[in-house]
Amino acid sequence: MFAKRLLCGLFFVLFSQYATANLLISPTRVSFDERQRSAKVTVINSSDEYRTYRVVWSEKLALPSGGYQTLSEPVARSLSPMTRLSPKQIRLAPGERQTVKIAIRKPKNLAKGEYRSHLLFQALPNEVKSTKPGIKVNMIMSFSIPVVYREQGEQPNVKIRDVKLVEDSINKKLSLAVKLTESQGFSSYGRLSAYATNTAGKQEKIAEIGNLSLYPEVNETTAYLALFTDKKLPKKGPIEIKYEGADEYEGIVFDSYSFAIRH
Repeated sequence: MFAKRLLCGLFFVLFSQYATANLLISPTRVSFDERQRSAKVTVINSSDEYRTYRVVWSEKLALPSGGYQTLSEPVARSLSPMTRLSPKQIRLAPGERQTVKIAIRKPKNLAKGEYRSHLLFQALPNEVKSTKPGIKVNMIMSFSIPVVYREQGEQPNVKIRDVKLVEDSINKKLSLAVKLTESQGFSSYGRLSAYATNTAGKQEKIAEIGNLSLYPEVNETTAYLALFTDKKLPKKGPIEIKYEGADEYEGIVFDSYSFAIRH
């Protein structure tokens, strides 16, 4: 069992789209409940040439230090063995879009818990025809999004355990180190924000991390909230930290935590 829980903010995106140099993906994550049996993901070729993508499953294990470890095969909590993808390869003209359908076939007596795999869009290299000698490099890019199914799902039990001021050793800027834990075994998703009271006595947001998930592999993590460029920490007074749900958790406040600035 892992000692810590991963903070996994996979992507920081606008309008629920994952933008790369050549590809737009929407949504950037898929979450199934027990009543839902299918979902759609839209991909758009935003480059100026034809692109071909192979659509496959990838198994990734969230790491305590952040990021993922890619696994060679599915594990007990992988979602991919109970799914079907259509199509499994797409070729798109510039500006063209395609919908990929994910269908779930849940086995009988499926154990309670959360199942996750990552949908991988692997760009295949275009054929390059050239009579000039030299080295030709075709980079193969891939982009993935998490897909989650919850059997007998429960609301994640996320707690903010501690908040500390830390200083970046390079630029000397202060940020807020927020320690979070989850004990229910189901992933969360939402926004982690910091609020301060301004000179007019009103609360204003001074920092935020969006698209923040805590996954079941580990049980503790520390998120670092960097202040907005136009905001400063007050010399004294309360700071409130909130972890608020998004998408299927919209309207839920997982936890809040207040502490006093003294510096």
